[in-house]
Amino acid sequence: MKRRGDGGIRFVVVATGIASVAVQLVFVREYLALFKGNEIVIALIFFFWLVSGGLGTLAAKWFQGGTATASPKILAFFSYLLAIFAVCQVSAIRQLRDVIFSHGTSVGFYATVGFVASTILPYALIVGFVLPYSLMVARQRFKDYPGNWIYMADNAGDVAGGVLFSFVLVHWLSPYQTLLIVHLPLMLALWWLASASSIQNAVACVLALVALLTGVLFEERLLPTRPGQRVHYAESRYGRIEVFDDEGEISIFTDGSPSFFSNNPALAEEVVHFPLSQVDQPRRLLLISTVGGIMEEIAKYHPERVDYLEIDPMVARMQLLFGTMASMEELVVISQDARAYLADTSVCYDAILVCLPEPETFQVNRFYTDGFFELAKAHLVPGGVLSFGMAGVANYISESKREKLSSLANAAKYVFKHVMIIPGRRLFFMCRDMPIRTDVPALLEEKGIETHYIRSYYIGDQTDQRIRQVNNAVDANVDPNRDLSPKFMQQVFVDWFSLHGESPKGFILTLTAMIIVYLFQLSRSQWILFTTGCVNMGAEMVTIFAFQMLYGYIYLQVGVLVTLFLTGLLPGAYIGGRFGGDRRKGLMVMDLLLCLMFLGFFLILLCIRQSVPVVVFYGFGLAVSFCCGFQFPLALRVSGDSTTAAAHSFSADLVGAAFGVLLVSLVLIPFAGVLWATLCLAFIKLTSCFIAGTIHETT
Repeated sequence: MKRRGDGGIRFVVVATGIASVAVQLVFVREYLALFKGNEIVIALIFFFWLVSGGLGTLAAKWFQGGTATASPKILAFFSYLLAIFAVCQVSAIRQLRDVIFSHGTSVGFYATVGFVASTILPYALIVGFVLPYSLMVARQRFKDYPGNWIYMADNAGDVAGGVLFSFVLVHWLSPYQTLLIVHLPLMLALWWLASASSIQNAVACVLALVALLTGVLFEERLLPTRPGQRVHYAESRYGRIEVFDDEGEISIFTDGSPSFFSNNPALAEEVVHFPLSQVDQPRRLLLISTVGGIMEEIAKYHPERVDYLEIDPMVARMQLLFGTMASMEELVVISQDARAYLADTSVCYDAILVCLPEPETFQVNRFYTDGFFELAKAHLVPGGVLSFGMAGVANYISESKREKLSSLANAAKYVFKHVMIIPGRRLFFMCRDMPIRTDVPALLEEKGIETHYIRSYYIGDQTDQRIRQVNNAVDANVDPNRDLSPKFMQQVFVDWFSLHGESPKGFILTLTAMIIVYLFQLSRSQWILFTTGCVNMGAEMVTIFAFQMLYGYIYLQVGVLVTLFLTGLLPGAYIGGRFGGDRRKGLMVMDLLLCLMFLGFFLILLCIRQSVPVVVFYGFGLAVSFCCGFQFPLALRVSGDSTTAAAHSFSADLVGAAFGVLLVSLVLIPFAGVLWATLCLAFIKLTSCFIAGTIHETT
């Protein structure tokens, strides 16, 4: 890159990129902790971040059209505001959720949309303004200053921020400590910015430092309140962990959800004795999550070894430390994702007990699919049993519950010869290749196992009529719950709207109408950038959701995946900026390459599914982002590379990216699955290729 004395503008842009990406990822953690790990919130974060950024870009365009001259002092002032708003917005996210909505209640889609939009807007709006405004300031010094240089500087900062967050900060620092660290380079760059010194900016700098330090000092006090006394708080690389003591009852919250309790004896008896009563002599057991009191019940069978899988070692330590899980000699804690462990190990078990809650997120749903059931069966000894559960029912089974029940049962029946649902406090699925007995109390009596709750009233509760009612509710025509086409999650998504008397149709139709109006205002080159932004962010969403479905632990990896989709943009933009051939053909070739990449990714997911190596996700992200980055300078130069054209191009790219996020995350994946979402993105770029063929350069 040719060097020019731009007065430090590019350093400010790079530093802004470092801060903005890290702040975005901090926002992801905060929202996941407040909305119980609901991955749809990730899509809303990216959407409103991009929309707000697009509005900021348009505001910069409006400023450029006025009489005022772009000033380094104004750039510095708005950049200092970023640090202040980052702290204020994280605090608002934490505190306002339970102020606006009732504590512990489900929040509807539109309420979630409004909350995310209002708490994201200020920071993202300024980030969107700063990028094109930086170009205006640079062009005050050099009228022919290339717009692609700002684009590349911003991308370099984004990549650096993603790498810093994903490989350092998320492992060692809390959210407010992260905000402090990532804004320090920006504040240093602003001091070096030529002609930016003023009393107002000095005051803004002091206020920014005070805000950042205040967040660090009052980190724990700014957490949302919950019932009981908080006795422990920690941030691990997998999420937020809080321990509460409510009059002697210990609760461990992970990402805002109560995950473990000190005492739940009735549920513990069901979880343990329903499956283990089926096995003659259970010697080796595998636990995926736990419930309070489970170890005491397991000990009655005198197993030789109990393997407990918990991906976050800090969570396992907290359970043992605060007594939500009793220690026993035979217990072995394995800090690994359950599916990854089963894919790697050759150990077989007499029983695999899944103690997870009902799958209401993609993170949990991956343990209720045909792919997981296949893994589990491969690690059961002959006659071994897999058990898992979902929320129970009284007497009436609603149509929604029937759909969910059937999708899980059909997925299990695809793998196991015998699947029986036993009603209790939850609906427990017993899966094995040998017949299953439903007279659990009698089985326990034969084994000499003493229980309290099952013996006292379960004989009357587990009548043949009730067991038949539940099992007869299974509809064989309902699609099974699959890894890449999660039928259960589709119903959860529908139920979310039904619970609050809402429908996504109004939101989707309004958005579609706005996009159509916007598209009619675009030139052909800007339309290319719109589709480029759309498929780049759409591919990012496909990758994030597919990774979550197959591997889990998305919060740890989301920063890596986001960084990879940013990393390819920089070399792509650099090579595209130096491209001396036919730009129209260059755009067409990149569009065709993107089509082929999506088709290749589709075939890989279709053919090898849960055996897809992690490197495929990484390579896909780099390749897609490289092609998208290559297209930006070509389309910009085709449209003239003026300041106005640059603002329009930035805006088209951002709006397209925002549309891609919602199209993939709220429509295609929930209702069609990952595979169809991938094909749809290929089709979008195919239409873009035809449009690129009609372009005539203006320069």
